[in-house]
Amino acid sequence: MKTHAPRLLTNIYYDTAASPFVYSHEIFKIATQVAGSDRIVFGSDYPLLSPKRYFNEFKQAGLSTADIDAISGENAARIFRIQK
Repeated sequence: MKTHAPRLLTNIYYDTAASPFVYSHEIFKIATQVAGSDRIVFGSDYPLLSPKRYFNEFKQAGLSTADIDAISGENAARIFRIQK
């Protein structure tokens, strides 16, 4: 999902680290609707939390495969200019 944020926020990114401790899984759907999945990067807080828990919550939130792919690596690759 493309960014819906105002131009002022175009250089702002959000990470998923610790979100299961603070929010319900619904935060991921809300964040993609408000900021766009292209503005969210995966952070696991591993070994405190398993990455599997995040991926389960992404699915529970109803994120599309494209959104999950963006959050779980594509966005970081784009930001850091890493080619696949």
